[in-house]
Order: sequence, then structure tokens, then C-alpha cells
Amino acid sequence: MKKIIIVGMLILFVLTISHPTPKIKLKMWTLFGGGEGYIMTNLIKEFNKENPDIEIEEQIVDWGEYYNKLLTALAAGDPPDIAIMHLSVLPDYASRGALHELKISETFLDDYVTPIIKASYWKGKLYALPIDAHPIVLYYNKKVLKSAGLVDKAGNVLIPKTWTELLTYAKRVKDRTKNLGLTLEAVGATLGERLWLSIYTQLGGTFFDKRTGKITIDLSRAERAYKIIKEFYDAEVASKSLTYDEAESLFQNSKTGYHINGVWAMAVYPTVKDLEFGVTNLPSISVSVKPFTWADSHTFVFPKSPQSTPEKLKAGISFATWFIQHTYEWAKAGHLPALKSVQNSKEFLSLPYRKDYVQVAELVVYAPSVIGWTQLRQELWEIGQKVILGDLSPMDAAKLLKQKAEEITSQ
Repeated sequence: MKKIIIVGMLILFVLTISHPTPKIKLKMWTLFGGGEGYIMTNLIKEFNKENPDIEIEEQIVDWGEYYNKLLTALAAGDPPDIAIMHLSVLPDYASRGALHELKISETFLDDYVTPIIKASYWKGKLYALPIDAHPIVLYYNKKVLKSAGLVDKAGNVLIPKTWTELLTYAKRVKDRTKNLGLTLEAVGATLGERLWLSIYTQLGGTFFDKRTGKITIDLSRAERAYKIIKEFYDAEVASKSLTYDEAESLFQNSKTGYHINGVWAMAVYPTVKDLEFGVTNLPSISVSVKPFTWADSHTFVFPKSPQSTPEKLKAGISFATWFIQHTYEWAKAGHLPALKSVQNSKEFLSLPYRKDYVQVAELVVYAPSVIGWTQLRQELWEIGQKVILGDLSPMDAAKLLKQKAEEITSQ
């Protein structure tokens, strides 16, 4: 009997060697270039090496074409098994039934920073696993501030806690150095969408009417947010025509005291010769109000297709959770890790400057979870520009935004 058992085991062993479990190959689309792309590709290679039963095949798609190509692939029934997706566009895909709902262990989900994971649900179901949060923050040029006399008794540069303080300090920079007091992208997303949304939220503004369950805009708070932004331009401490690249050039060449941009700039600033800078969270409307801040997140999503299988989805989630637990490497691009355990890790905290802005992860504000945000954000950009140019009063801007928001999200 023992011989029969041994022979049977040997046969099974031989068969296992002859017919090993097939490797699960997953097609993954990413949209990263530069340093981000390098880190992503290296982490994928590391995962593949550690997990011989799964192979992630990365395909890099140009950022400008990424979402159009993803829509086309979904329509053709041939999307990637894993895709990168910004949280701001998640409702457009989840609402169409294009993504797999995710069942993830509570232990893993509990490790997420609360506001980051909360934004990953659509209609109460989880569809995305956030990799990071990339908010806007306040940078400051130490050389310029010292030359303007903006230092305390110990010689430390003054960091504004409120928008009123920032305006006061920016005026002093302009008066004493002839540089701009504040720079940020005025033509595009930073002013009209990211900054406005931050201040509107600090003022207590929300996007939903709880009675109707539909999007709406609080006119008085929206008006006040536009007024706060407009003050910097009326005082001529900020330029009304700056593009993103122009604002970056001014800050990197010490032509401004304060600068608003995303944390992704941390991949560049430490490498700029002679740039003595610091970084902190945005100011708030008062010291008693938390400095809530616009952010978006890169996430992993899993598109549905005729080729989808439970095994593929399970393998894809294994990769995603592994990657997210290794985001101290991803944080080298400036982004904030989405997991508390990674934020508290020695590897993350040893990166320069990260301790100065890691607190922003708890203050992030995402685009409202509505269909059509991609279209509505374009309206925000244009309305913000018209406010600082004087083509729209803050109240008229608020009314126009309310109208556009209700039109777009009711389609």
C-alpha cells in the first residue's frame, strides 16, 4: 500500500513539473513619463521578479491621449486588465459599469488615510485603490523672503497661516524686492479649479444639496472664495497671465516670494541650483479653520472585458496592494503615500522635506463625486480667469458656476 502511495505521489510530482500552473499575464496601462515613469517601471519589474506566477506587462500611453484611448478600448471590448485612473474621473467610468467592484480586506482598507479612501467609492461601492494623494501646497523662496525682511527674531522666514497674512507678506515682497509676491498658474487648472476649490471648502462650501441629492453651489461662499483670490491680483502682487511653465520659471529663478503648485514639483526643486526653498500646507481663512486643500489621486482600477476572469482580477489586486505598500519609492516623485503605515515609515520620512507637508494628506479635498467633472473643471478654469481679469464680478462668477454645474451634472 505504501508503495502505491509513493508511486502516486511521484506521478503527481512529475505531472506538476510537466504541467506547471500557467503564469497569469496582465496588461497594464500607465500614463507616466519622466521620473514617475522610471519609478513605476522599476517597481513593476521588482514585482514581476518577486512573483513568478504573475507578469505585469506595462504599456505607457501618452498622457494627452490616455483617457480617449481608454474609452475606445472599453468600447471595443479590449481594455487593459489594470489601468491608472485619477479619482476625479472615477464616476464617469464607474457609473457606466465599466469597472470591477473591488472586495478588499478591511485590514488593508483601514490603513488608508480616511479622506483618500472615502473618495474611491461610487454609490457605496469600491472601484479604485489609491496609490497616492497629490495636493497643492505653498512653497516659499528663503532668499527672497530674507531680502524682504520677512523673518522672525530667530532669523526664520515667515510662513503665513492665513490668506490675509499671505497677502500682507506678498505685498512686502513686492514693495521691498520688486519681485512678485505670489506666483501660480493663472491660465489653467491651478487658480480656477484647485485654489478656488480649496478656499471654497475652507469656507464651508459643499457641492451637494442634501434635500435633492444633486450638485449645487453655495453662492455666498463661492463669491467669497473668488473675492479672496481676486485680492492678490487687485493688489498686483500676482500676475494675471502666468502659464504653468512661466510660474515655475519665476519661482525656480528666485523671482517670487511665495508659490502655489502641486507636490509633484518636489521631484524637481531639490535639483535646482541655488534654489533655497521651503514647503508647507496652504494658508486657511483663519487659524481656527483647517487648511483644506484640493488634491487628486492616481489609482489602480480594473476594467471589465470579455477577457476578465476572477483569477486575473485576484492577481491584479495582488499587484496593486503590493505596489501601494511600496509607495515610499513612489513618494520620491513628491506624491504623498495613501497608506498611514507608509507615511510613518522610515523610508518615507527620511526623504527631504516630506515631514513639512505630509500633514496635508489628512486635509485633502477631492472633486465632487459626480459625472461630468472633466467638463465642469474647464468651466472653473475659464470663470476663474474672468474674475481676476475683471470680466466677471465674484457674485456673477458664482452664479455662472452654479448654472454650469447644474447643467453639466444633470445631463
